[in-house]
Amino acid sequence: MSQIIKAKDIYLEYNGKEILDIKELTVYEGERIGLVGNNGSGKTSILNILAGKLKASGSQVLANGKIALIPQILPKEDINISKLDYWTSVWQINDKSHSHMSGGEQTRYRISQAFSENAVCILADEPTSHLDSNGIQLLINQLEYFPGALILVSHDRYFLDALVNKIWEIRDHDIREYYGNYSDYIDQTNFEKDQLEKEYQLYIDEKQRLEKSIEYKKKQASSLESKQIGRPDKNKSQQGGRLSMQKPVGSKEKSINKAARNIEQRLENLDEVAPLRKEREVVFRQSQIIKLYNNYPIMGDNINKKLGNNHLFENATITIPLAKKVAIIGDNGAGKTTLLRMILSKDEAFTIAPKARIGYFEQQNYVSTSKETLIEFLLEDSDYKPSELIAMLVQMGFEKGDIKKSLFQLSGGELTKLMLLKILSGEYNIILMDEPSTFLDTYAADALEIMMKDYKGTIIFVTHDITLINNVADIIYEIKDRKINRIKG
Repeated sequence: MSQIIKAKDIYLEYNGKEILDIKELTVYEGERIGLVGNNGSGKTSILNILAGKLKASGSQVLANGKIALIPQILPKEDINISKLDYWTSVWQINDKSHSHMSGGEQTRYRISQAFSENAVCILADEPTSHLDSNGIQLLINQLEYFPGALILVSHDRYFLDALVNKIWEIRDHDIREYYGNYSDYIDQTNFEKDQLEKEYQLYIDEKQRLEKSIEYKKKQASSLESKQIGRPDKNKSQQGGRLSMQKPVGSKEKSINKAARNIEQRLENLDEVAPLRKEREVVFRQSQIIKLYNNYPIMGDNINKKLGNNHLFENATITIPLAKKVAIIGDNGAGKTTLLRMILSKDEAFTIAPKARIGYFEQQNYVSTSKETLIEFLLEDSDYKPSELIAMLVQMGFEKGDIKKSLFQLSGGELTKLMLLKILSGEYNIILMDEPSTFLDTYAADALEIMMKDYKGTIIFVTHDITLINNVADIIYEIKDRKINRIKG
């Protein structure tokens, strides 16, 4: 296979903190690579460096052809499409400015632009964000037949499984390679963890065995020393009789001490194995003060809604049972976000339990200029203890050193994780979530699944993330033909 991209000496730091230190990266013809790592680990930076959009000091990037980048966020300047080419027609892009494009339309535009460049490699940063299930499937189909190489950054594990044959994981500022799709990568890393756990247990067992041997030898030596002190001196002229060939007590003591020193040396030379980090389990609880007793805290009947000339709902109905995880799916523009906002505003079409306290995570790119620390921010409007909140932060992929960071120091993905935790730890009994896994790293998406399943209250979430739906939803409603149809649960 011929090389498409060859990069060397990629080094990047931000505010004095080392982000990337990669000696070499090679992309070969036809490769499909999934780039994974924690939010803030440098995934977007790697794509920008390989695309020539970001210059890292001392780095060298050689490309054998045109490299196209699908950026995570569309530039703010207006987009004017003077004529429709093949790709903009495939992706149904209309001639309009940036300010009038929906999130899904912006994503479709970014994709069509990349495909129209006749590139040998496409670098895609969250290309499924804001796409509905039809858009995601269209993108998968188009990328499957793309003849060049791909490097994909995505929170969508179904998307990665469908396309990639190699995973690049950013770990300790460098890249580790794994062959296979995302599920294969998870299997391999779980196997690595199992092996490390076994190695650690072997190390602990051997360490304890040597320590016990040393202790035993020292007790032997101490016992012999006590006997020697209490024994009367022998007359030098006395014969030892049949035991005269037995080793003197002092000689035995020296031999035992020597054996103890040898074991101590073996203990010192034993290669230390660090234990795997054990994350504290997050336990969600709910205050009795805000506990709901209605079996159906949200019921909507005769729901009608128009936005301009677009008739979203016509005599639609929906029922949300207590403490269930309810997914809302549908095409772009079907009215999913509108439905959440109608519930949040307690629209007259809905009957909502009097004691309902509703939290809302909305779909947006989060930014902050606040100097509040993460813990200070989470403690507001929450009855969880700092230790419990720290456990949540760690499970979402934050490092212990991040706890004292200010909000303005966080990346967009890190702020998204923090806002999700703010909602999950708040004093709510019903949570509305609009595309909660978008812009999360894959590890945080896995952690979010666990948290959503363990959450004691009711969750209504809009998503196109198939993995999240399959693993979390008790009930699925689909918005179609102006109705809200229950298709699962």
